[in-house]
Amino acid sequence: MFYRLKKAFQIVLCATTAMFLLTSPSGAVEGHPETNLPPSGGELVVSLYATPPHLNPAIQSGMATAFPGTQIFAGLLRFDDQWNPHPYLAEKWEISKDGLSVTLHLVKDAVFHDGKPITSEDVAFSIMTVKAFHPFKSMMAPVKRVETPDPHTAVIHLAKPHPAILTAMAPALLPILPKHVYGSVENVKNHPANMKPIGSGPFKLEAFVPGKEILLIKNHAFFIKGRPYLDRLTIKIVQNTLEESLDIETGRIDMMVSFQDLPELNHLRGLDHLVVEKNGFKGIGPIYWLAFNLQKKPFDDVRGNGGRPQISK
Repeated sequence: MFYRLKKAFQIVLCATTAMFLLTSPSGAVEGHPETNLPPSGGELVVSLYATPPHLNPAIQSGMATAFPGTQIFAGLLRFDDQWNPHPYLAEKWEISKDGLSVTLHLVKDAVFHDGKPITSEDVAFSIMTVKAFHPFKSMMAPVKRVETPDPHTAVIHLAKPHPAILTAMAPALLPILPKHVYGSVENVKNHPANMKPIGSGPFKLEAFVPGKEILLIKNHAFFIKGRPYLDRLTIKIVQNTLEESLDIETGRIDMMVSFQDLPELNHLRGLDHLVVEKNGFKGIGPIYWLAFNLQKKPFDDVRGNGGRPQISK
C-alpha cells in the first residue's frame, strides 16, 4: 500500500514490477497547463521497513533490495497495471514462432552512471548472472545461452518455451548490470559494487548508510527524456512500525512503499492530509497461505490420520 500527501505532489509510477519512481517534488500542486505534467525538481522522502543487505536485485529477492535497486538499475522492459510489457532498455523485441528464442533490440543512447554505453554484452552478462545467483531459479532456468550479434541486439535461446520470460525482464528481477565493473559472473555475488552500484536507472546512488538511509540523486543522463522529475530521492530505513506511522503522520516522510501495521490503518486513513492508494503494491503480488494449529486435534497427531487405525489393502 502507498500513503501519499494529499495534493502535495503528483506521482507518476511505472507500475508493477518495474517499481521505479518518476515523481514530481513535494509541494508541487499543479502541473504544466498544457501537458499537465508536474514541474521538475524537489525531493521525495520515502520509508522502507527493512535494511537491504546490498542494492543489487540480480542476486537478491525481496522488497528491501528491489525498491532502491529499481531506482538505480534500468531493466529491459517495464509493465503497466495490466501486466502489459512496454519498452525500457529494449525498444522492441520478437519471440520466435517456436517460442525458443527472444530477440531484443536495445535503445542506442543509454549509458551507465559512469558514462559507459550499455551494450548487448551487458544484457547477456546480466541474464547469466540472474540465472546463476537469483533465488528464483525457475525464472531463467530455460535459458541456454545469449548471443550478441551486435552491440544493440541480444538473442536469448531457450531450452523450451518459457511463458514468463518477458515478465522476468522487469527491473526488479533482471537489472542490467555493467559487465565492465564486475568482470565475470563469478565475481558478482561478493563484489563491492553491490554496496555502491553503478546502474543506468533514473537515480544514482549518493550514499548508502545501512540501518539509516539510502540517498539517491537525479541521473541527468537518463535515456528517457524529461525523467525523473525529482532531483533527489531519500529512502529512510525505519526500525519499527510505530516510527514509520509517526513519520508519515508528522510529515517526516512523504510516502510509504509498503504498510506493516494494519491496526494503525484506520487511524491514518482518517487523517485529512494523507491518502491511501490500494493499488500501489500490485507488483509484489498477494500471498495467501493456510496454516494448521498443530497443538490441537486432529492435527496434533504426528501419524497424520487423527489417531485412526491404518487400513491396509
